[in-house]
Amino acid sequence: MAETPTHATAKLGGSAQENREPAKPRGPVREPWIIRTYAGFGDAAQANRRFLANLKEGQRGLSIAFDLPTQNGYDPDAPVAAGEVGKAGVSISHWRDMEQLLADIPLAKINTSMTINSTAPFMLALYLVVAERQGVPWTELRGTTQNDLLKEFVARGTSIFQPEISLRLSADLIKFAVEHVPNWNPINCCGYHYMESGAGPAEEIGYAFGNALMILDAIRPSLSAVDFEQTVRRISFFINSGIELVPEICKIRAYFKLWRELCRTEYGIAGVAFRAGCQVRSLTLTEQQPEVNIIRIAYEALPVVLSANARVNALQLPGFREAMALPDQAEQLIGLRTQQVLMHETGVANYGDIFEGSTVIERLTDETAERARAIALRLREAGYARSIAMVSAELTQALTERQRRIEAGETVQVGVNAFLGEIGLTPMATDADVPDYGALERERIESLATWRAARDNGAVAAACEKLGHVVAAGTGTMEATLELARAGGTVGEWTTAIERATHGRYTPPILDRSAAVGAFKVPHARRRIRIAIGKAGLDGHINAVKLLAHACMQAGMEVILAGFKQTPAQLVEAALQEDADVLAISSLAGAHMTIAREAIALLDERGASDVRLVMGGIIPEADRARLAAMGVRAVFTPKDSNLGVIMERIVAIGEERDD
Repeated sequence: MAETPTHATAKLGGSAQENREPAKPRGPVREPWIIRTYAGFGDAAQANRRFLANLKEGQRGLSIAFDLPTQNGYDPDAPVAAGEVGKAGVSISHWRDMEQLLADIPLAKINTSMTINSTAPFMLALYLVVAERQGVPWTELRGTTQNDLLKEFVARGTSIFQPEISLRLSADLIKFAVEHVPNWNPINCCGYHYMESGAGPAEEIGYAFGNALMILDAIRPSLSAVDFEQTVRRISFFINSGIELVPEICKIRAYFKLWRELCRTEYGIAGVAFRAGCQVRSLTLTEQQPEVNIIRIAYEALPVVLSANARVNALQLPGFREAMALPDQAEQLIGLRTQQVLMHETGVANYGDIFEGSTVIERLTDETAERARAIALRLREAGYARSIAMVSAELTQALTERQRRIEAGETVQVGVNAFLGEIGLTPMATDADVPDYGALERERIESLATWRAARDNGAVAAACEKLGHVVAAGTGTMEATLELARAGGTVGEWTTAIERATHGRYTPPILDRSAAVGAFKVPHARRRIRIAIGKAGLDGHINAVKLLAHACMQAGMEVILAGFKQTPAQLVEAALQEDADVLAISSLAGAHMTIAREAIALLDERGASDVRLVMGGIIPEADRARLAAMGVRAVFTPKDSNLGVIMERIVAIGEERDD
């Protein structure tokens, strides 16, 4: 999962319940799906303590959230990682980190999901090295590497390499796992992130299945018929579950129905089970009345567990204050308890297919499956690289239309455009609950320096050189990746070796300037204000940036895309080069104070203090005043959901430069 730095990653500051044994349920425990929480924070030791606490509370599988530097292939000492180490997941660089992360967790018994994509080959290699050190045969390992890059290019943004290289690395991991780690799911093709970016049920399925077909087509020529069939049967998925109950019930049923049919018609393989994990839809969670999100999450969990013939294998739920900040231990515990109530109290596991024979459900399921089939085959025909631009444009249109419906009141969203007012039962955590991330980052950098000094750097250099050769030659990369992992190489060194052998880092086209213009009710600027829009830090979620850019264009502004995953210096330079009136920076990974401080200092140094700085993202309410005191002219959070109101403020700020 999904995912995102705001998708149920954990932060320090726990509960007394971490240190007690949970009450034992009476009678036999039926567990028809794996209960997970998506967790990871700080360093390996801190995250390990959280894992062990959650396992004691009834969690049955690990779902590891890695921090953004790790996901983007950077070590903690990389300049671009500053301010983000350990914040939106756990910081992992080498096999010792992975070993500490998994301390006292029996790898032969636990099911481990790793939400990791571009760096999935290296993270799996580290996991395999730790298994070797524990004496656990690879054949006993069970779990999943997400390893799906298509949705990173169009929705989530942690892509590193060119599409062709990304597809090849994914394929290499899949082939290696099928041959050497047979019980491992080497990829879960993600529908989740498409729905988070505006897709409807049929689009979510179609994009996910189209991606799966393209990956299988790429792998098929290099495998025997037996190994290819095994690969088809190991493909898993990560899906979304939204708030619209009937369409979502039909969506999960269409997933099960269509995948079985596609495997039979396209590859001649019968009886393939649809296997999936799920997180409920974070896009529906609001900063306004966050307590209502507890209800939304529970309702959204229902469609994927109600029916025995269409039930996911694993489920994880986000924190209810996800739109505001990273969840604490209490929020994660609510997510666990929500699943436990569903599993043990509602009795949903005691019945078979409760919707079989329903004319409403069966008709909508068939319609959804047929639309999804057409979408999947269209992507397959277009090919991997062309699909990126195609899906990105379609998601932009869908996301814009969703926002328009909310602002027009055509879609009711409780607490946002109807039934307004705060409930006030859940105050946010105080500063005492927040770890010292600055100290954590310094400790990680010092630890990395110690690690590099103690290892055999000659062996690491040789392994990096070998990896570069096999990448350039177009041969399998997993053996060389394992060699680098065993030698003590780091995720940053693995990424750099591949960058040097290919064409460096790749940034996909993000914004279709022709899409969706005219959708919003926004004021029109009196003059052509120039606004530079970009994302600081390593989070790649771009939905809000897309919407803001289109609204600014509609308001008559000249939009300058200042880049994504940028340092404050890069964003300031882009704004100055284009003589921007306003610099708008998005930050989702908790580094907003550092980003603002650096950006304002750089503008002052360049004699450009008249460039107005505005910021948006997952920014706690308490930090608004602090940012304003530093010189940030406006701060927008998920609570500021009306683009018309946002644009009024930005237009006024931009026109101040005339005065």
